[in-house]
Amino acid sequence: MDRTATADHNPGVRGAMLADINQIDWVTLAEGVKFKLLRYCEVTGDWVLYVQLQPGVKFTRHKHITPAEFFITKGVLKFERGEAGAGVYGYEEIGEIHEEAGGDEVTEFLYIGHGPVSYLDENDNTLFIGDLAFFKSAWEGNVPENIVD
Repeated sequence: MDRTATADHNPGVRGAMLADINQIDWVTLAEGVKFKLLRYCEVTGDWVLYVQLQPGVKFTRHKHITPAEFFITKGVLKFERGEAGAGVYGYEEIGEIHEEAGGDEVTEFLYIGHGPVSYLDENDNTLFIGDLAFFKSAWEGNVPENIVD
């Protein structure tokens, strides 16, 4: 069966699908952070985002409870390990903590979350969890928390 990416995007569809980022609206998550929910799976808890960060915006301190992957398509993402520019793929392992992640220019990337991310305060107390339910709710217009400094 032929499939065509359309503006009638359903990120929770089961089975094969196509998502054209040029036809999906941005959702503002916080000042300077927008995303497009490309896909999610209620069974596995996986979620796939296309993210845009404005210059100077940094994600708050967070810990990867499950692995995640990213692929930079524009700009440079800076974090403890270094800098990832356009064309760079990255894998984030279970337990990895980022003090901050952001950039000095508009940065866009594909993000594949294989489960939750815990956003932490300076004493490692959980402020909130970024997971499938969080991003699905934000996609539906309910942004429960601010995830940037």
